[in-house]
Amino acid sequence: MMNFLRKYKNIIFIITIITFISSFMPHLFYTKNYAAKVNGTKIPLKILNSFTSVQLQSIKKVTNKQITEKDLKEIQAQLLSLLVKNEILYQQSKLYGIIVTDEELRTYLQNSESFKNNNNIFDKQRYYSFLKTIQLTPKEYETIIKKQICENKLKMILASSVKLWNYELENSFKQNSSVIKNNLIQEKINLILNDWYSNVVKNSKITYESFK
Repeated sequence: MMNFLRKYKNIIFIITIITFISSFMPHLFYTKNYAAKVNGTKIPLKILNSFTSVQLQSIKKVTNKQITEKDLKEIQAQLLSLLVKNEILYQQSKLYGIIVTDEELRTYLQNSESFKNNNNIFDKQRYYSFLKTIQLTPKEYETIIKKQICENKLKMILASSVKLWNYELENSFKQNSSVIKNNLIQEKINLILNDWYSNVVKNSKITYESFK
Protein backbone atom coordinates (compact mmCIF):
# COMPACT_ATOMS: atom_id res chain seq x y z
CA MET A 1 0.00 0.00 0.00
CA MET A 2 2.78 2.44 0.89
CA ASN A 3 4.59 1.66 -2.35
CA PHE A 4 1.42 2.40 -4.27
CA LEU A 5 1.00 5.76 -2.53
CA ARG A 6 4.61 6.73 -3.18
CA LYS A 7 4.38 5.73 -6.83
CA TYR A 8 1.24 7.69 -7.51
CA LYS A 9 1.59 10.48 -4.95
CA ASN A 10 1.70 13.22 -7.63
CA ILE A 11 -1.46 11.98 -9.30
CA ILE A 12 -3.23 11.68 -5.94
CA PHE A 13 -2.12 15.21 -5.01
CA ILE A 14 -3.50 16.66 -8.26
CA ILE A 15 -6.81 14.83 -7.83
CA THR A 16 -7.05 16.11 -4.26
CA ILE A 17 -6.46 19.71 -5.37
CA ILE A 18 -9.02 19.46 -8.18
CA THR A 19 -11.58 17.99 -5.80
CA PHE A 20 -10.99 20.79 -3.30
CA ILE A 21 -11.31 23.53 -5.90
CA SER A 22 -14.41 22.04 -7.47
CA SER A 23 -16.12 21.86 -4.09
CA PHE A 24 -15.14 25.33 -2.93
CA MET A 25 -15.29 27.22 -6.23
CA PRO A 26 -18.26 25.74 -8.09
CA HIS A 27 -18.51 28.75 -10.40
CA LEU A 28 -15.41 27.43 -12.18
CA PHE A 29 -17.18 24.20 -13.08
CA TYR A 30 -20.35 25.22 -14.85
CA THR A 31 -21.29 22.81 -17.60
CA LYS A 32 -21.25 25.63 -20.18
CA ASN A 33 -19.49 28.95 -20.70
CA TYR A 34 -22.45 31.00 -19.53
CA ALA A 35 -24.23 31.26 -16.19
CA ALA A 36 -27.70 32.20 -17.37
CA LYS A 37 -29.79 33.19 -20.38
CA VAL A 38 -32.20 36.12 -20.49
CA ASN A 39 -34.54 35.93 -23.45
CA GLY A 40 -31.85 34.08 -25.37
CA THR A 41 -29.01 36.44 -24.42
CA LYS A 42 -26.22 34.71 -22.53
CA ILE A 43 -24.63 36.07 -19.37
CA PRO A 44 -21.02 34.92 -19.76
CA LEU A 45 -19.59 32.81 -16.99
CA LYS A 46 -16.43 34.92 -17.28
CA ILE A 47 -18.38 38.01 -16.18
CA LEU A 48 -19.87 36.21 -13.18
CA ASN A 49 -16.44 34.90 -12.18
CA SER A 50 -15.00 38.40 -12.44
CA PHE A 51 -17.75 39.90 -10.27
CA THR A 52 -17.32 37.10 -7.76
CA SER A 53 -13.57 37.68 -7.57
CA VAL A 54 -14.02 41.42 -7.00
CA GLN A 55 -16.62 40.79 -4.30
CA LEU A 56 -14.38 38.30 -2.50
CA GLN A 57 -11.49 40.78 -2.59
CA SER A 58 -13.74 43.49 -1.13
CA ILE A 59 -14.86 41.19 1.68
CA LYS A 60 -11.26 40.26 2.39
CA LYS A 61 -10.32 43.93 2.78
CA VAL A 62 -12.95 44.69 5.41
CA THR A 63 -13.11 41.43 7.33
CA ASN A 64 -10.99 38.47 8.29
CA LYS A 65 -13.96 36.15 7.99
CA GLN A 66 -13.19 32.82 6.37
CA ILE A 67 -15.31 32.36 3.24
CA THR A 68 -17.13 29.05 3.30
CA GLU A 69 -18.64 27.14 0.41
CA LYS A 70 -22.09 28.30 1.57
CA ASP A 71 -20.93 31.93 1.64
CA LEU A 72 -19.50 31.62 -1.85
CA LYS A 73 -22.70 30.16 -3.26
CA GLU A 74 -24.78 32.93 -1.66
CA ILE A 75 -22.46 35.64 -2.99
CA GLN A 76 -22.53 34.12 -6.45
CA ALA A 77 -26.33 33.78 -6.42
CA GLN A 78 -26.73 37.45 -5.43
CA LEU A 79 -24.32 38.61 -8.13
CA LEU A 80 -25.97 36.48 -10.80
CA SER A 81 -29.34 37.92 -9.79
CA LEU A 82 -27.94 41.43 -10.27
CA LEU A 83 -26.51 40.51 -13.67
CA VAL A 84 -29.84 39.04 -14.76
CA LYS A 85 -31.68 42.16 -13.60
CA ASN A 86 -29.18 44.37 -15.41
CA GLU A 87 -29.69 42.41 -18.65
CA ILE A 88 -33.48 42.54 -18.35
CA LEU A 89 -33.45 46.30 -17.82
CA TYR A 90 -30.96 46.76 -20.63
CA GLN A 91 -33.25 44.87 -23.00
CA GLN A 92 -36.16 47.01 -21.85
CA SER A 93 -34.14 50.19 -22.32
CA LYS A 94 -33.65 49.28 -25.99
CA LEU A 95 -37.43 49.05 -26.38
CA TYR A 96 -37.58 52.64 -25.11
CA GLY A 97 -34.98 53.68 -27.65
CA ILE A 98 -32.36 54.41 -25.00
CA ILE A 99 -28.74 54.47 -26.14
CA VAL A 100 -25.38 55.34 -24.62
CA THR A 101 -22.97 57.31 -26.78
CA ASP A 102 -19.20 56.84 -26.74
CA GLU A 103 -18.92 60.32 -25.27
CA GLU A 104 -21.22 59.42 -22.37
CA LEU A 105 -19.19 56.30 -21.69
CA ARG A 106 -15.94 58.24 -21.84
CA THR A 107 -17.28 60.87 -19.43
CA TYR A 108 -18.46 58.19 -17.00
CA LEU A 109 -15.07 56.47 -16.94
CA GLN A 110 -13.12 59.71 -16.67
CA ASN A 111 -15.26 60.83 -13.73
CA SER A 112 -14.85 57.55 -11.89
CA GLU A 113 -12.85 58.09 -8.72
CA SER A 114 -11.37 54.62 -9.04
CA PHE A 115 -9.41 55.60 -12.12
CA LYS A 116 -8.16 59.03 -11.07
CA ASN A 117 -4.59 59.77 -10.01
CA ASN A 118 -3.45 62.00 -7.16
CA ASN A 119 -4.08 65.04 -9.34
CA ASN A 120 -7.72 64.02 -9.77
CA ILE A 121 -7.15 63.24 -13.45
CA PHE A 122 -8.16 60.07 -15.29
CA ASP A 123 -5.21 57.68 -15.29
CA LYS A 124 -5.26 55.27 -18.23
CA GLN A 125 -2.63 53.06 -16.61
CA ARG A 126 -4.73 52.73 -13.48
CA TYR A 127 -7.73 51.86 -15.63
CA TYR A 128 -5.93 49.08 -17.49
CA SER A 129 -4.44 47.82 -14.25
CA PHE A 130 -7.95 47.51 -12.87
CA LEU A 131 -9.08 45.57 -15.95
CA LYS A 132 -6.14 43.24 -15.56
CA THR A 133 -7.09 42.64 -11.93
CA ILE A 134 -10.68 41.69 -12.77
CA GLN A 135 -9.54 39.80 -15.89
CA LEU A 136 -11.81 41.60 -18.34
CA THR A 137 -11.04 43.27 -21.63
CA PRO A 138 -11.90 46.96 -22.12
CA LYS A 139 -14.76 45.95 -24.42
CA GLU A 140 -16.22 43.50 -21.87
CA TYR A 141 -16.03 45.99 -19.01
CA GLU A 142 -17.32 48.92 -21.05
CA THR A 143 -20.26 46.82 -22.24
CA ILE A 144 -21.20 46.24 -18.60
CA ILE A 145 -20.93 49.98 -17.87
CA LYS A 146 -23.05 50.86 -20.91
CA LYS A 147 -25.76 48.52 -19.71
CA GLN A 148 -25.67 50.10 -16.25
CA ILE A 149 -25.99 53.59 -17.75
CA CYS A 150 -28.94 52.40 -19.84
CA GLU A 151 -30.52 50.97 -16.71
CA ASN A 152 -30.18 54.30 -14.89
CA LYS A 153 -31.65 56.19 -17.84
CA LEU A 154 -34.60 53.80 -18.00
CA LYS A 155 -35.29 54.18 -14.28
CA MET A 156 -35.22 57.97 -14.64
CA ILE A 157 -37.72 57.85 -17.52
CA LEU A 158 -40.07 55.56 -15.60
CA ALA A 159 -39.70 57.60 -12.41
CA SER A 160 -40.48 60.85 -14.23
CA SER A 161 -43.90 59.48 -15.18
CA VAL A 162 -44.88 58.87 -11.56
CA LYS A 163 -47.18 61.54 -10.13
CA LEU A 164 -48.26 62.12 -6.57
CA TRP A 165 -51.93 63.01 -6.36
CA ASN A 166 -53.25 65.48 -3.79
CA TYR A 167 -55.44 62.87 -2.09
CA GLU A 168 -52.41 60.61 -1.61
CA LEU A 169 -50.51 63.42 0.05
CA GLU A 170 -53.50 64.38 2.24
CA ASN A 171 -54.02 60.78 3.37
CA SER A 172 -50.35 60.45 4.26
CA PHE A 173 -50.42 63.67 6.27
CA LYS A 174 -53.40 62.34 8.22
CA GLN A 175 -51.47 59.23 9.14
CA ASN A 176 -48.17 60.98 9.76
CA SER A 177 -47.97 64.76 9.93
CA SER A 178 -44.18 64.70 9.65
CA VAL A 179 -44.22 62.94 6.29
CA ILE A 180 -42.00 64.59 3.70
CA LYS A 181 -43.38 64.93 0.19
CA ASN A 182 -40.13 63.89 -1.52
CA ASN A 183 -39.95 60.74 0.58
CA LEU A 184 -43.53 59.90 -0.29
CA ILE A 185 -42.84 60.36 -3.99
CA GLN A 186 -39.75 58.13 -3.76
CA GLU A 187 -41.74 55.42 -1.99
CA LYS A 188 -44.36 55.51 -4.75
CA ILE A 189 -41.66 55.40 -7.43
CA ASN A 190 -40.03 52.38 -5.80
CA LEU A 191 -43.37 50.60 -5.50
CA ILE A 192 -44.31 51.23 -9.12
CA LEU A 193 -40.85 50.29 -10.42
CA ASN A 194 -40.88 47.06 -8.42
CA ASP A 195 -44.32 46.14 -9.76
CA TRP A 196 -43.24 47.02 -13.29
CA TYR A 197 -40.08 44.96 -13.00
CA SER A 198 -41.99 41.97 -11.57
CA ASN A 199 -44.29 42.01 -14.59
CA VAL A 200 -41.35 42.22 -16.99
CA VAL A 201 -39.70 39.24 -15.29
CA LYS A 202 -42.91 37.22 -15.58
CA ASN A 203 -42.88 37.80 -19.32
CA SER A 204 -39.19 37.04 -19.70
CA LYS A 205 -37.59 33.68 -20.36
CA ILE A 206 -34.80 33.23 -17.85
CA THR A 207 -32.80 30.03 -17.57
CA TYR A 208 -29.95 29.34 -15.18
CA GLU A 209 -27.10 27.04 -16.14
CA SER A 210 -26.32 24.46 -13.50
CA PHE A 211 -22.78 23.57 -12.50
CA LYS A 212 -21.31 20.13 -12.00
